[in-house]
Amino acid sequence: MDDPYERLAAVLDKIPNSYTHVEDGTHLKVLRWIFSPEEADLASMMKLRGETVEELATRLNRDPDDLLKMLEVMIEKGQIRGWNSSTGRRYALIPFAVGIYEEQLDRMDPEFAQLVEDYFIKGRGGDLFGTEPAIFQVISVNQAVNTELEIHPYEAAERIIGGAKSWGMRECICKKHQDLLENPCSYPTSVCLVMSQQKENAFDEDELTATITKEDSLRILREAEEAGLVHCTMNIQEGHSYICNCCTCCCNVLRAVSVSGAPHAFVKSNFLAAVDADLCTGCETCVDRCQFDALSVPDGICIVDKNNCIGCGVCSLACPEDALSLDPREGAKHSPPESFMDWMTQKATSRGVDPSDLL
Repeated sequence: MDDPYERLAAVLDKIPNSYTHVEDGTHLKVLRWIFSPEEADLASMMKLRGETVEELATRLNRDPDDLLKMLEVMIEKGQIRGWNSSTGRRYALIPFAVGIYEEQLDRMDPEFAQLVEDYFIKGRGGDLFGTEPAIFQVISVNQAVNTELEIHPYEAAERIIGGAKSWGMRECICKKHQDLLENPCSYPTSVCLVMSQQKENAFDEDELTATITKEDSLRILREAEEAGLVHCTMNIQEGHSYICNCCTCCCNVLRAVSVSGAPHAFVKSNFLAAVDADLCTGCETCVDRCQFDALSVPDGICIVDKNNCIGCGVCSLACPEDALSLDPREGAKHSPPESFMDWMTQKATSRGVDPSDLL
């Protein structure tokens, strides 16, 4: 391939997360907005594991001083990842999503928002949604889960936050994306929580992230619950780095699954809303609260559409009679991949791709 954007697109699609190609080339237009030709060329030759500038210069037969300047600019533009390690500063390729797209938070303008919107609609999520394992798992609202159920650590947002060493908050890029398209969100917008499970003060030099405390994170989590947002995180058991508080009007994942006809099949949860008919008064407060059209009150008592319910428990917080809770979904035995590397391995196998040359 002579076109650096086509080369980069092919490399990004080899990553287990995928980068869906669309027939009219919109996926290339997105990359042209983000990368210059020189940047795309360099990114297409980088590794996911990360390399020092000396290692990269040797492998590519490039001048290390020129490379260093370019790499640092690419980090500022959210095109690659850089970090300081015991062996020196390292530079790595990152997926398009979750990765490059989210790092365009400060750069995004209406032109880019429209390009990405066109790409997401035409690509329809591709293999990121169409193959296992799912990218998101829903973290059910703790108050909604029947107390006799066992709550595992990966299903409780408070435990994820409590186990971290650093906490940060970002403006939601999905909400900014829609705002630039003149579709402003009615929900709170600064609700994206990021965490480091290993490093203290991890976000002090991150220009896109405001460093906050654990207590701040828990407060934002509660406020998101009260507003009716859905807690979602990476579909893994250990090593979580974010909790998104999502809505179907903006979140690129929940927007897609909400119109699928069976959203619970695309985001993983072991739970299903349950109605206590003796307590339900048919007030329909929960119907307005549910973002997935999973609840209705046809004959004075709320009923649940099992295909649409994703088991988030947001509806239960609004019920004035405490008639809603979460029960185990029949037959559900979802256990996420243990770690991000396990997720990547399973996703690569599911998609039939081999990213070993990127490692």
